[in-house]
Order: sequence, then structure tokens, then C-alpha cells
Amino acid sequence: MLNKLKSLLKDSDTKEILEKGFSFVVFRLGGLLAGYVFTFLIARIYGASINGLVALGFSLFMFTSIFGRLGADINLVRFYASESNWMENEGLFYRVLLKSFAISCILAGILYLFKGFFASTLFNKPQLEPYVVWVAITIPLWNIAMVCAGLLRAKQKNNWFAFLNSPGRFLFSLLAFLVLWAIVDNPINAIKAHFYGVLVLALLALVVSVKTMNGLSLKSKANSWSFLKEAFPMMLSATMIIFLGWMDTFVLGIYETDSVVGIYSVALKIAALTSLSLQAINSILAPKVAKNYQEGNTQQFKKLIRFSTHLNFYITVCVVSIIIVFHGSILALFGNEFVSGSTILVFLCIGQLINSLSGSVGLILQMTGHQKVYQNIILMALVINLILNFVLTPIYGAIGAATATVVSIASWNIAGAVYMKIKMDVESYFNPFKNIKNDKT
Repeated sequence: MLNKLKSLLKDSDTKEILEKGFSFVVFRLGGLLAGYVFTFLIARIYGASINGLVALGFSLFMFTSIFGRLGADINLVRFYASESNWMENEGLFYRVLLKSFAISCILAGILYLFKGFFASTLFNKPQLEPYVVWVAITIPLWNIAMVCAGLLRAKQKNNWFAFLNSPGRFLFSLLAFLVLWAIVDNPINAIKAHFYGVLVLALLALVVSVKTMNGLSLKSKANSWSFLKEAFPMMLSATMIIFLGWMDTFVLGIYETDSVVGIYSVALKIAALTSLSLQAINSILAPKVAKNYQEGNTQQFKKLIRFSTHLNFYITVCVVSIIIVFHGSILALFGNEFVSGSTILVFLCIGQLINSLSGSVGLILQMTGHQKVYQNIILMALVINLILNFVLTPIYGAIGAATATVVSIASWNIAGAVYMKIKMDVESYFNPFKNIKNDKT
């Protein structure tokens, strides 16, 4: 095993995945810690009900903001994989950023105008309305940060990419919450703190991005509208993934109380730890997959995919095992009322373990020009998710919502892995019998 590890480290790409992937994990863990402390304080100070309102606010936030990004954050990685584009099309980033900001402002305005519909009519929770207001004005700021993060990821500034994606948002929100809480003890502080945290993050992201691009310029040989047209399938896929990830919370909010939603959201947040390794690996893998595929380096392309899949699976097994063994104690930290989410937590973790077998399906398809295929696969999974959520949640509550999520996400992971094997001769799934070192095309 030691000799095998040494041989892998001789490869510059696998070595970088391990080194920078570890760095991403450190940042991501910091973000998760800040997020958990943020959720922990809300749960301990205001209870499961307020935590449920915040979770519903976040679901609206994620659903709406993804449209405003226009898929630019993902397509920037593939576009700038070519060195020539850095030299000839630096201004494209600013053109795309301005368009994203404008669309985000329009979407935020629509959400604000219909705040009463979402709070009182859809969720039957009038107390949610002030939360929707703060969510709406946060959306344009968040999309600034995310488009900038896409640029920095393309530039392989993975520490900044990692910070902007997770630690920054909740770290600044946590600090803002503590300040607001010290001034006045009000439950609305939770969602207000989120706005101030994202505001600071957006400003920081802009400063770092401008420095990375060596100043401001709108000059570009590439057409920004053509770029966004190319990114459109990526936006649809990202939108459907967000829907898949948040639809359970959304539907649960329609049929269940604030408290049930709050308990479920905590279980979901803990289960998210199991996807940490995949996110870390993907943060480094994306530009490498795009580059090797574009250059026709098939052997290295497949070797990277297989290495990342094996690494992710082994780490996920360890994380899932720890959570399942200590699930009761972990949930109890948030308060005794949250222990009732034990079954949900275990179920979500087992589902994530199954998904890890498939590997980085979405990333590979998008970085190799198969974004439309990926879009269709995600659409299929979203239909399954919607049907199961609206059938199972009214009957089984939180367990039904968790079942819908696990089944639908597993379906698109498996379908994507099968497609790549049949059509591209690429094994993205975990295969314990395949030797990474001696991989041949």
C-alpha cells in the first residue's frame, strides 16, 4: 500500500488532487463548522421552529439565486481551461458578471413582490414573510460571489474557490449574528446576519477577482451572449441539482410544521458531511478533466477519474461509519427535540454512500461537452424527485421526503455512470478490481 501511494504521488496530477484536495477539505471543514455553529446557535437560542423558517428561507434563496448565475460560474472553468482565452478574453468575465447581476436583481424583485404568496399561500406560514424579504436582497450579492468563485476555480486558485463556496458565507454570517444578537435578541437576526455575511463575501470576491484579472477591462474577442448560450444547459443542470437538494425541505414546509422542517434540516446538514470528499476532489479535478479531454490525453484523463473515484469512496465510507455510530449524540448537541431525526440522518447517510460509488458523474459530463446529456439525466431525476416528494411526504412526513431525495439522486448518479461507460468507455464508478497505477486506455 505504501509503495502504491508513493507511485501515485509521482504523478503530478494525482499529487495535486491529494495536496490541494486536502486544502479544500480544511476550508470546507471550516465552512461546515461555521455553518453548524450558526445552525447550533439558532437551534439552541430560538428552537426548531425558527430553524425551520430559516431553512425554508434558504430553500427559496437557493432556488432563485441559481437562475441568476446563468451557468456562468461553471462554464468559466471550461472556457478558461484554454490558456489563450486568458490572454484574449479577460473582459468576458466582467461582461458575464454584469449580466448575472442584472438578472439576479430582477429575480430578487420578483421574489420580494410575491413574498406574501410564498409565506401565506404556499407554505401557510405568515411568519415567514420577513425572512423572504431578507432572502430576496441577498440573492444578487451571492451570485456575485459565485461567479467570482468560478473564475478563481478556473485560475486554479482553489483555496479562494473553497473559501467563497462555504467558509466565507457562514463565517461572516456567524460573526454578523453574534453582533446582532449582542445588540438586540430577535429571531429575525438569523436571516439578517446571512445578508450581512454574504455582503462582505461579495465585496471580498470582487476584490480578489479584479486582482487576479490584473484590473478592469471589458475587451473580449468572445461574445458574452454566445458564452451564456453555451452555459445555458449547465445552468439548467445546476438548477435541477439545487431543486433535487432542496425540494425535500421545500415540500416538507408545505405539509409539516416549522419544527419538523427545522429538525429535518439539521439531519440534512449533518449528512452533508458525507459529500465533503467529493466536493474537495471535484474542486481540483474539474480543470484537469477539461484540459486532458480537450488535448486528447485519454490515458491520463481516465486515470484521474479512476483515482478520484477510489479516493472519494474510501473517505466516504469512513465518514458515514462515524456518523451512523454516533448519530444520536451528534443530533443531541442541537437540542433534545432534534434526536427524533435519527432515522432520517442514518437513511440519508446510507443513500450518500451508495451515490459515492458512481464517482464525479456530473463534473465529467459537463467538462467533456456532454452537458445536454447530463441535463436530460438530471431532468429525469427531478421528475422522480417531484413525484416521490408529493406522494410520500404527505403520508410519511420527513421520512417520505428523505426517501424521495435518496432515490432520485441515486438514479441520476447511476444513470450517468452507465451512460459514460457505454457511450464514452469511461468508468466513473468505483471498481475495486481496477489497478489505478497500471490503467491502460
